[in-house]
Amino acid sequence: MSHGQIMHASSYQELLVSSKQSQDLVKAHEVSTDIPNVKKRAYNVGKQFERDAGVIHGMAKESIKSSASDQLIKTEEREIGDTGLKPYLMYLGQNKGYIYASLVAITNIIFASGQIFQNSWLAANVQNSCVSKLNLVLVYTAIGFGSIIFLLSRALLVVDPGLWTSRPLFAQLLSALFCAPMSFYHSTPLGRILSRVSSDLSIIDLDLPFTVSFSICATLNAYINLSVLCFFTWQILLVAAPVIIMAVKLQRYYLASSKELMRINGTTKSLVANHLGESIAGAVTIRAFKQEDRFFAKSLELIDNNASPSFHCFAATEWLTQRLEIMGAAILSSSALVITLLPSGTYSPGTRC
Repeated sequence: MSHGQIMHASSYQELLVSSKQSQDLVKAHEVSTDIPNVKKRAYNVGKQFERDAGVIHGMAKESIKSSASDQLIKTEEREIGDTGLKPYLMYLGQNKGYIYASLVAITNIIFASGQIFQNSWLAANVQNSCVSKLNLVLVYTAIGFGSIIFLLSRALLVVDPGLWTSRPLFAQLLSALFCAPMSFYHSTPLGRILSRVSSDLSIIDLDLPFTVSFSICATLNAYINLSVLCFFTWQILLVAAPVIIMAVKLQRYYLASSKELMRINGTTKSLVANHLGESIAGAVTIRAFKQEDRFFAKSLELIDNNASPSFHCFAATEWLTQRLEIMGAAILSSSALVITLLPSGTYSPGTRC
């Protein structure tokens, strides 16, 4: 071919012999594919590649140093210090929680008042000749049954509304998980999500309603009983005031450490669940590379790390219980000793001093 026209038509060997243009074309091709030139170009390309690789490596180091916080799997965050009543107020704000908490307080006050009236009736009329034994027992029993009705109402106000209060929180969690972007699942381990959905919601469903109601009822009962004691024996304040101050200080010291231990326990529990899920998902790969022992040892290590804060949390609870019981036993023993050493007739049962 020359200038778009066919100059010669023959085989390759005949063209090399008869056509000068074919000979020139073959020589030019041999020159362009000379081996030394190829080696030189390959050497130059290799040098250029090394320079580019060095630049890229340096940029990668700077990127890692400057964006260490932008890692793929983010460290789980946990609160530090006392969060106050904010979580409990948020819980009570779900599905008329304040109304149910108020009803629990009212029914408990009525129940405690019935108990006090029942004991007062028995103490005031047990030696009264104008009241027959039948009337004494009937009135005492009627007051007891009335108190039981309010006690049952208090229990129902804890169980059923507690379930309805936890449902909005569960719905909000599911909505947040379904609407979260894919980057959230790339940076959040599956075990952390499972820990929130399983253990945390189990605490909200089963423990939190009874804990809140118990706190309300125990506080009301303590103040009601203290008021009754102070009404009949005002000297009890001389002992009750220091005891209350000491108990509050012990509880504050306990809560400061207990909250941190519970948060650490929740964080380590998510690591156990995440490692278990990853081990189950990659069981075939683990067995193929014969790494069962390493993953088993890692699982035991994570379980030990999770058991440690649980044990210390239990130990802290026992520490507080022991000191409160020792304080109560000391006060009770001292009071019994003082009453025993008082002259006869100083106090009479069931009457005001």
